[in-house]
Amino acid sequence: AKVAEARKRRKEADDSRKAEEKAARDNYCRFVQVTLDGFVASGADLHEFQPSDNLHRLIVQDEAQSRGLPCMSVGVETVDRHAVVFRADAGPSEWEQRFLQMEGTIAELRRRRAEGDTFAEYNTQFSLSDAKFVAKARQPKAQDAAPHEEDEEISSRVVTDR
Repeated sequence: AKVAEARKRRKEADDSRKAEEKAARDNYCRFVQVTLDGFVASGADLHEFQPSDNLHRLIVQDEAQSRGLPCMSVGVETVDRHAVVFRADAGPSEWEQRFLQMEGTIAELRRRRAEGDTFAEYNTQFSLSDAKFVAKARQPKAQDAAPHEEDEEISSRVVTDR
């Protein structure tokens, strides 16, 4: 009887904890919805949320996506990582995203945008003109006394940076 009573109390405590967590998540969802509605109405280029954990950033990203707003997380995990939501027509370019992913700050992004910076130095797309090819001969297997014709035709190519 004591074991059953202990299990019942533990289950009630777990259910209570889960209900509190769900209420907190729902409350944060409502906060994000109201914040995003205010952001859209303000016409600002971007809105930075407070540093938060993965779950809260995911909630922001889901709500932003449902409104068609670009959103990304910036900052260092466990230090100041937070969600940033951009106006639909003011989202970061691919190069600006790379800048932010490389620990660039929103303040620096704003400053550089105001100066007309294109962030071209963050264009790191791979191009074959940026690589050189090195042919490597295929090593014959020990059991093969003589290389086969097809082994001579096939060669490995390795792409390396210049």
